[in-house]
Amino acid sequence: MKIGATIFPAVLLALSLVLGPAGAHAQSLDAELDSAGGGGVRIGQSLVEPVAPDGAPGEVDTGVDTGALAAPKQEYLPVILSTVPAPMVVELFTSEGCSSCPPADALLGELTQRQYVLPLSFHVDYWDYIGWKDRFADPLFTQRQRAYAEVQGSSMVYTPQMIIAGAIDVVGSDRQAVERALKRAYTRNTMYRIQVVREKDGSVVAQFPEAPIGVPATIWLLTYQKSAESKVKAGENAGRNLMTYNVVRSLQKVGMWYGPATEIELKLDPAAKANSPDACAIIANQAEHGPIIAAAAFNFTKAW
Repeated sequence: MKIGATIFPAVLLALSLVLGPAGAHAQSLDAELDSAGGGGVRIGQSLVEPVAPDGAPGEVDTGVDTGALAAPKQEYLPVILSTVPAPMVVELFTSEGCSSCPPADALLGELTQRQYVLPLSFHVDYWDYIGWKDRFADPLFTQRQRAYAEVQGSSMVYTPQMIIAGAIDVVGSDRQAVERALKRAYTRNTMYRIQVVREKDGSVVAQFPEAPIGVPATIWLLTYQKSAESKVKAGENAGRNLMTYNVVRSLQKVGMWYGPATEIELKLDPAAKANSPDACAIIANQAEHGPIIAAAAFNFTKAW
């Protein structure tokens, strides 16, 4: 599905990856998604290279003294991450009210089996009016999708849409396009290792290394449920049992990273805690919704 949005022009980030063209399998509401050029400037090899997209582990001599990266202080206890230290983030914007979305939801479920990927489902609310209210939808998630569109110079949002590495737009049900985008992001996107630690007083802290990030990054903390099933009784998916994976339940800003080594306390909203989520993730977007340059995920019970 696609939906028009009134979005004010934004200045594109100097370090942004160039928006890739979306395919033609999204469900249209009123217009075709604008496509952009598929080129782009390579801004650096990953400082922490995860398992390669083909599943084969690799080693890269980055020339970086890893001892200079932020390390836990002795009074901290490290929180074990559930992904590699610098996973490639895949954000799926989906809806239970969209008949084009179930194949994308299933594909995201497959991506949860890849440790080098951090796949997340953001359920949007703009299809709730057509007969079925998505219980996981949140206006904040719709705002995030529209903010990505603004940064990337688009006036449209649609479902199912995947944003890969905070920069590459593909139709979420187009398997080949998703695989190409993952490989493209893997070779072009610069990622930095972050660590999550727990203080003796129970505070949870994210540690960011000193890095030449250029554009300050907004740090987002989110919680998610690893899987959920819904029995849809109305709307386009009436009569279907829908599965969703790594479904985001809360999203909040927790700080900024300007480049120097930084520690940010992760103060999770009480309402998010009350939902008893399965896991948490940290995402660092340049500016607010530019390329993702750092990420980590961990089980909720490991931290709180």
